[in-house]
Amino acid sequence: MKSTEEAYFDHIMAREPDLEGWRLRVQKPEPPQPGSELADDDAIFPYSPISEAVRISLTSAGEHLRLAMTTLKARQLYPVAHFTTLRTALLAASQGVYILGPDDPRERRSRGLAVVVEAYKRLRQYHQDMLSAPDVTESEKQQLSDQIAWVGQRLEAARKAGADDKVIATKVISSAAKIVYGTEPDKEHAVNLFWRHLSGDAHALLWSVGLRSTVAAAEKGQLLGLAMAGGSFQAIAQPFEASFRILKRGWSLYDQRCEAP
Repeated sequence: MKSTEEAYFDHIMAREPDLEGWRLRVQKPEPPQPGSELADDDAIFPYSPISEAVRISLTSAGEHLRLAMTTLKARQLYPVAHFTTLRTALLAASQGVYILGPDDPRERRSRGLAVVVEAYKRLRQYHQDMLSAPDVTESEKQQLSDQIAWVGQRLEAARKAGADDKVIATKVISSAAKIVYGTEPDKEHAVNLFWRHLSGDAHALLWSVGLRSTVAAAEKGQLLGLAMAGGSFQAIAQPFEASFRILKRGWSLYDQRCEAP
């Protein structure tokens, strides 16, 4: 009989065919069919199509899940790094579902354009930081300034096209969790807890890894005991599976929204 840890490992490995299929799928463009819901969504702001914001989200989620799986196949367990990887997978998959989930096209477009605006904002910040690089020339500064102005114009145009005010990661996670697990309140709640827990790992905070540790009693005369975190397939399998399920729904929604009636 297999041990519990081996069973969790096998369960993760069973997701490999789907992950490999999505890896191959994203190697070529898949524009929405003319007349489809997502094609109509894209037409609102053709400079940065909402469908591409979705595809990069789903692509990123798949890459991070494959990264987590690759290290497990090598029998390498990382008590912190595995969970920062899974956090990105969870957020990326959820973002795709967050955009595609609503049947109301105005809501889809508002959410999709909010993600586009966020990308423009971060790009503009990057270029602004480049201006202060010690080796940047005056010519390069002018080029950067022109680029900053261009990005700002695109950003404002996306806002005017109907972007939501702001992308809030916690809202993205909770929305995707409800769409995928809405009929299973315990699992929906678990996804939100995973997000909270994995965020502790991403910010290198002690409490998150501490919850996965085995703590020995303090020796006589010592204030603190010794905590050991060796990693486990079970701890990894739970957020892995949640991210995988959300990603799978994301690709299903993508196909649904891309198909013309």
